[in-house]
Amino acid sequence: MIRGSMPSDGGHLILSQSERNSILNAYPDAAQIIKRYMGADDFLNSIDRYCLWMDEDDFNSFGDVEPIKVRLEMVRKFRLSSDTVTTQEYAQYPYLFRQPQYVESESIIIPSTSSERREYIPIGFLSKDVVVSNSAYVVYNANLLLFGVLTSKMHNTWMKTVCGRMKTDYRYTNTLCYNTFPFPAINDALKAELEKLAQEVLDVRDQHFDMTLGEQYNPETMPEALKEVHHRLDLAVERCYRPEPFSSDEERLECLFKLYAKMTKK
Repeated sequence: MIRGSMPSDGGHLILSQSERNSILNAYPDAAQIIKRYMGADDFLNSIDRYCLWMDEDDFNSFGDVEPIKVRLEMVRKFRLSSDTVTTQEYAQYPYLFRQPQYVESESIIIPSTSSERREYIPIGFLSKDVVVSNSAYVVYNANLLLFGVLTSKMHNTWMKTVCGRMKTDYRYTNTLCYNTFPFPAINDALKAELEKLAQEVLDVRDQHFDMTLGEQYNPETMPEALKEVHHRLDLAVERCYRPEPFSSDEERLECLFKLYAKMTKK
């Protein structure tokens, strides 16, 4: 798990829906250098944004396209005006994100902050053409098994205990939470069950396409079908730790910290 890609561009590599459409209407071939761009707010509130994602060959092909040329020149000027020497140096590569992390694969996105009112952090499973911004954490080469584990009550209980806060909101981190989360070895049958339930979570979300993820995970508006499939996923994840379900977060934490102690002792 890493931070998403940081542009350090003054906003000029990022496109709204209308800006993307305007470029593509005039230059349809530019579709190959425009990708979906998603930060935490975009993910939670169903905001469509895009970005110019280019390498040197793309720059040689599209760098003189007028609306792209104008944007790249603004990136160059923005970086030259920075107080950071390394950012100034990147002005010679205005077509590149300052810290590119994107991998062309399915990914899991986790917002850096999440409301303390939510029982679960809204976590996403994204297609391979989405660039995640540095306002969120991302796991590339992701799979449904990992998504199912991370979106479970066991992982959320661990997160609420070991992570910090931004005001009252939970502040997720890869080092404190993801890297330390204790998870036992499991058999293929359990893996298949978790993958199936993880897909069900995604399917139920899709059925409520008229709601944002923020609304779906608001405790006052969370659909009953989503609550139900999360409950079944929670029970399946708990069976990875012991046969009987846990009766409280205290029991979950006791089990997790015992496993963590064994893990760190090794």
